[in-house]
Amino acid sequence: MKRAYIAMAVGCVLAVALPITYLILTPWLEPPEEPGNLSSPTLARLLNESIDAALAEMNPMHAPGLIPEAAANSRVFLRELKEVVARCRMGRLEPNQKYNRLEYHLVRVDGVRLKPIVSGVGMGCGTNPLIFRATFKDGRVAEAFTDGRERQYSVAEVSHRVREFGKNVTWSDWGYHRERYFPPEPPAPPPQDVAKEWE
Repeated sequence: MKRAYIAMAVGCVLAVALPITYLILTPWLEPPEEPGNLSSPTLARLLNESIDAALAEMNPMHAPGLIPEAAANSRVFLRELKEVVARCRMGRLEPNQKYNRLEYHLVRVDGVRLKPIVSGVGMGCGTNPLIFRATFKDGRVAEAFTDGRERQYSVAEVSHRVREFGKNVTWSDWGYHRERYFPPEPPAPPPQDVAKEWE
């Protein structure tokens, strides 16, 4: 009987300890993947096409409220970028993979790292996500580096997978330099005018 209690106690401890150990060690055992160092000129071209498409939509007709100079100002922002790394938030062994989103990590030429941009809906990291490093020169993707996995897919399919890259990157500057894209906010009315609204 005593052995049964000991076995039950050991079983309970293991049932609690193993999942906790797994949760704690997983980020070290399987960190997020980093891009490889194989140059992919075709991917660089697709990324530039994605940027061009995003800039073409950056106008008051496609995005009401933008100023006409928004696209030109976004090109200024692109010239401030050194690189963008697209990679998964978590490694493949992490639990809750449905929350493992593709993120874009932007680095400016002055070395400042901007807050990661989480990809849109449907761009989670599956079994074989496309991760890459895009280096910029004069506001254009000069080179793209991967581990070669994009070559498993057609160019059309990869183009579809990176189509949101341009919009995510170019439109991210809206949060940092709102004045580059939108007219100035009208001045707030003085407190006495607000008070008069209640009279």
